[in-house]
Amino acid sequence: MVAPAVIETRPAPVATERLLAAATALQRTLAEARLPLNLPGVEDVRVERTRTIEQFADHVLPRLAERTAPVLVVVGGPTGAGKSTLVNSLAGRVVTTPGLLRPTTRSPVLVHHPGDRSWFRDDRILPGLRRVTRAAGDRGCVQLVASPTVPRGIAILDAPDFDSVDDDNRALAAKLIAAADLLLFVTSAARYSDRLSWQHLDLAVERGTSVAIVLNRIPAADHATVVPDLRRMAGARDVTGERVFLVEQAELDDPALLPRALVRPMRTWLDALAADSAARTAEAEQTVTGAVRRAVTVAAAVAEAAARQVDAIGELLTVADRVYAAELDALASALPELLAGLDTRTPVRSPGPDDGMDRTDLAVDLALEGLLLDHAWRAAERASAELRATAHGSALLDWSTEDLSRPGKGLGHRARTAIRGARRRTDSPEADAVGTSTLLGDALAALLTADRDRYLRPVLDRTLAPDASDQLRVAADHAARALARHETRGPIG
Repeated sequence: MVAPAVIETRPAPVATERLLAAATALQRTLAEARLPLNLPGVEDVRVERTRTIEQFADHVLPRLAERTAPVLVVVGGPTGAGKSTLVNSLAGRVVTTPGLLRPTTRSPVLVHHPGDRSWFRDDRILPGLRRVTRAAGDRGCVQLVASPTVPRGIAILDAPDFDSVDDDNRALAAKLIAAADLLLFVTSAARYSDRLSWQHLDLAVERGTSVAIVLNRIPAADHATVVPDLRRMAGARDVTGERVFLVEQAELDDPALLPRALVRPMRTWLDALAADSAARTAEAEQTVTGAVRRAVTVAAAVAEAAARQVDAIGELLTVADRVYAAELDALASALPELLAGLDTRTPVRSPGPDDGMDRTDLAVDLALEGLLLDHAWRAAERASAELRATAHGSALLDWSTEDLSRPGKGLGHRARTAIRGARRRTDSPEADAVGTSTLLGDALAALLTADRDRYLRPVLDRTLAPDASDQLRVAADHAARALARHETRGPIG
């Protein structure tokens, strides 16, 4: 076994500090550029945006901030590929228990050299997972196992199955793969051609993640056909031959451990990686710069999607404004005719236990409330109908938590309160100055305007900034420039 690496701490180069600052700003801007409206094609952009934000939190920013942290080797693959047994075999002892029942609910296991404990006991790496030191059936934790059989400078993480039938297991597997400095993709002779597994690998390659492939459990009879096919598939993804490891099928004395000879080439490679600081730097460098480069591309797509959202919402709100403006005019025209037949100057008495409201008071209030609700219904029905007829109107209507095709909940109650308050003021000097009709008209108009604002509320609640697209493009440009300077002036280690 190669002697443990000595990890030195050196000041971060200026170019790396700039890249960290630019990447942090890009992540923040991506998080602020929300895409709440369900426009065509937006779901794919949302997924990429979320993946990028999470990968920056779990890997890119911690790696740029801690350049000398051990290389995190994430062992991932499909169900039944033998990942846990392989992790034990690479560690040289049982550190994780293979799941005999699927799906297995447990914490991912991260095994590291005791000298590297400080890197993993806090939340600098994988900040979203709590640290535990014993096996737990909790996906929100990562179990830390310190083992002197693992060389200093690398850490090995046993991830859940790519293709688990449990949604949470699959989500955790994707999260851990995105946090990898090096993905050790494990498949078996029986499962190596599964399309879903290769989709996960393709996503890692697309992000620029450093990758090695393990073909596990190869029956002797299948070696001549399976191995060349696997090498072909690996080569198509630029995974070179020295990064493809073959593990023959064998009888096991211990189901949790492979014979040492079967994993010796892989273990020798990891030992060499641990002992070579330049090699470790290269692994981390490839993955982190690839992730930033991918994020710049994603940011461009999110910026375009955000611009479409702003434009669509602007068009949709214009429809609502136009419809409600017309209804406000109609309300203002109808009010004088209604008031002409009502005695609106009758004093309003607060009902007491033995004193009900005067019939005239009640008739006036009900007439005014009915007038408002009539126009509110017409405005809501017309606005929703016109919006449904537009390209994206249904998205806005479905986006709202309210039924915008009818007046807002509680409008009648609010109307009664506002009308009564306005009518109290009709006997005041204010009424003499501005007129009874104006006081009541303003009260009704304010209520109808507030009902119109329900179309705006989802926009305000989701904080879709009109300049989100421009901010994203600026942040992406800064990140691209910082990445270029970083790559020109030297690696992160």
